[in-house]
Amino acid sequence: MGVGEILFYILVFPGLLFLLGWTFFVFYFSRKTLAYLHKRVGPHYNGPAGSLQTVYDIFKLLVKENVTPKSADPYLFNIIPIITPLVAALPVYLIPWSPMINNGHGIIDTQYGLLGIVVLIGVEPFLLFLTGFGSNNKYSFLGGMRILAQMISMEAPFFLAALSPAILFGTMNLYEIMQSNTWLTTLILLPGAIIYIVAMLGVLEQPPFNIPDAEQEIVYGFYTEYSGTNYVLLKFAEFTEILVVSASAVVLFFGGYKGIGFDSFWWLFFKIILIAILVVAIRASNPRLRLDQMLKFCWSWLTPMAILNLVWVTFARIYILGA
Repeated sequence: MGVGEILFYILVFPGLLFLLGWTFFVFYFSRKTLAYLHKRVGPHYNGPAGSLQTVYDIFKLLVKENVTPKSADPYLFNIIPIITPLVAALPVYLIPWSPMINNGHGIIDTQYGLLGIVVLIGVEPFLLFLTGFGSNNKYSFLGGMRILAQMISMEAPFFLAALSPAILFGTMNLYEIMQSNTWLTTLILLPGAIIYIVAMLGVLEQPPFNIPDAEQEIVYGFYTEYSGTNYVLLKFAEFTEILVVSASAVVLFFGGYKGIGFDSFWWLFFKIILIAILVVAIRASNPRLRLDQMLKFCWSWLTPMAILNLVWVTFARIYILGA
């Protein structure tokens, strides 16, 4: 792999420019989809169908002053927004995005790609907790504590569901999992996919599990004291994590870039958009749960179902696939 190719992967695709484009797109897409579901117009003044409104909003935030509260830890407060998007972007290089890149594999092709994604996703909540801790604000700290409580709970069924394709196919290599996927294995893995997507909402703090940044209760949680570029960086990390987790769901359960008639990145992107529509629809139609309701749902229902799913996948591997 040459230097030019490495720079292309880092700066263009699936690197910085791609992630920036995704951030602009998902911001606009979620706004318009929510507006449609709520029978509203959404942004429509600036640009075709309001497409430039998101650009203006992001650049408005970028030129605002970064305010560091006097009581906050200045080093921790300002360094975490830089580290967080970097950690969120690392799993991008493990995912096989296209048959045209690295012979269809991820940029970093490893037998433990699934484990790498799981570990890197698990690091993110602790960084967000540090944003609340470093702010030295009671609302930010409360939001950070909620993140830890929610992540420790939701990551259990999330990781157990992610293990189901690894058990079924006998590998943690994301490319091998994707290539082994068929219509039959998709049906076998469907319960695990449902559990994965539900737990994904909790891991990403998306409604109805947006408990850590509940603005009606704790102002804006761990985001409360952040403004300007620091706030943009934290939101960039959030949208990048949405992309990573959605793409990993497609690769693990729905065949990745494999499609009807031909294989392409556009099949992968189309499947990600379907998951995004589902996430936005859930956001538009469900109220936020309380923390105790989330904990009860996770430990009483979701985690036991994830364990039973592993039993089902093991049974299917032995008696249906004959492996």
